[in-house]
Amino acid sequence: MKTLAYYLLGIFSLCLLNACSDEENPTPEPPPSKGQEEVQKIVEVLKESNPEVSQFVEILEKVNVADLTQDELTVFAVKNKNTASRAAVLDTASIKNHIVKGRYAKEDLTDGSTLTSISNETLYVTRTENDVQINGVKIEGNAIPAGNSYVYVVPEVIPTAEVPLVPLHATTIITKLPTGEALAGVNIEAKDGRGNLLGTFTTNENGETIIQHQSDTLSYVISKENFSNLHDGFLIAGMDENGNLIYADLNGDGLINVDDKVSSDPYTYFVNYKDLPENSLTKTHYMTEIKEEEINVPEVEALWKQSFETFLTQSKNMEFSLLYDKSFDYNMIEYTSSTFWDFAYQTIDECKKYLEQLTSLNTAEGWEASWNLTVDLGVIQSQLFGYYGKLIPNDTQESQEYLIYYLTDLVNTFDTEKQLAARALLAKISLLSGAYDAAIQECQYILNTNAFVLDPQALNNLESKEVIWGGYKDNFGNPGGDYIHPVLLREVYLMAAIAYSQTGREMEVTEVKNILNEAFSIEGAEWKDYINLLQGTGSAYPYYRLLNIPIEQTGFNPNKHFYLPIPQTALDTYPGMKQNSGY
Repeated sequence: MKTLAYYLLGIFSLCLLNACSDEENPTPEPPPSKGQEEVQKIVEVLKESNPEVSQFVEILEKVNVADLTQDELTVFAVKNKNTASRAAVLDTASIKNHIVKGRYAKEDLTDGSTLTSISNETLYVTRTENDVQINGVKIEGNAIPAGNSYVYVVPEVIPTAEVPLVPLHATTIITKLPTGEALAGVNIEAKDGRGNLLGTFTTNENGETIIQHQSDTLSYVISKENFSNLHDGFLIAGMDENGNLIYADLNGDGLINVDDKVSSDPYTYFVNYKDLPENSLTKTHYMTEIKEEEINVPEVEALWKQSFETFLTQSKNMEFSLLYDKSFDYNMIEYTSSTFWDFAYQTIDECKKYLEQLTSLNTAEGWEASWNLTVDLGVIQSQLFGYYGKLIPNDTQESQEYLIYYLTDLVNTFDTEKQLAARALLAKISLLSGAYDAAIQECQYILNTNAFVLDPQALNNLESKEVIWGGYKDNFGNPGGDYIHPVLLREVYLMAAIAYSQTGREMEVTEVKNILNEAFSIEGAEWKDYINLLQGTGSAYPYYRLLNIPIEQTGFNPNKHFYLPIPQTALDTYPGMKQNSGY
């Protein structure tokens, strides 16, 4: 029995010794696999050179590849920016589908070939010339060497596929110069109908690229440094035999006018295969080189005059619709207002561009032309304020102060006709803002000069002595006269009469009305009769609001329609701006 006890004690002691030995000399960690070492090299290269795939790298660092024996890999790294739109989730499991066994240069990725991921999924390669897709996701750029491997950047998570992905549609994009020569190197960023990025494609030496896609709808924008598909806001559609650019008739009415101008740059093209029998289409687009041209003052003035005349015509049409067109329906005011607002601010941006060109010359000719444009700019802003009571980017009070400061600066800068035009615009803003004494002061200054004479035929007379600022042709033959004079002496008299009335000076009101009665043979004494003298100038509408005169149009609501609605796009862009009451 004693012998058995000694035997058991010996075994117990041996176990204790072995346990102590294990603690003092632990089993060494196995060396990293070739795959682990290679993945770590890939991580280091991407961290140093490709921040656009940093989220992918964070997950790649966590993936377990201890059993990966290959040290030559091909990795498809997903860009950060499309994370929100990915249909698939990228995690430590799905990322293995982006790691392929074997190192493949781009020329090795041939159409119809297959790849095997380290999770043993099959990836299908489709290729058109230099455009390569993996399970329908386009590779961007060329291979990035990392250790013994290659890395490619892709715009979104690569989905799994059980069969080769055969695109439903192939859209061929051709880019040319207006003269017809092929334009290579144009980048085309394409999205499918769900807004998912398909990739950026580049036209070859023939100006062509093919976008293969599953979705029935496709949208894309085109770009090339120092080139544009737009000219003066119109989409280029080629060149005629005389060397003049042809513009796209976007609304299909057979005319090329302001309604065909593009409202956003870059312009987005759309392709829709729905209800079409064919599975492939070819779209041709034109781009012209953007050149730094020598600024020619007369040419700039002519271009601006054309744009300003178009704006004044639009304003005249707006006035006619809102006050005089019996078929106009105020229930459609949001559409009418949005169109006018967008075009007005597009014209303002164009004016600022021309002002920058003219002032950059720093010559007497350039400065003189720029001063004329500053008055025109004041006209546009004053009319916008009259319709909306607001200006970008401010709300009502700030808009008033900004415009008053601008016009006051013009008054102090100019002399003769420009100063008097600025004073008339300043009187209007003062009147619309409730500063009646200031309005009277400016109006009386103009009237005291005796520089202008009331003329019933002013709107049909280019050289009328009543014109304070104008001389612009109505090229569309709209009601209200052949010419558009945005600032007339009759409006100065009207503003003075209203300001006198608002301050209780009825004797002066009567004197002014009598002057207008005699000049224009007005028999009645209603304010509407005097306001309607402005028909054809684009300036009449705000006075109806100021005097609370009902407008006899379908759907008109005096509780809201005296001010036009601010477009939602403007409210979204300028959070400090509030919608006008009632909308």
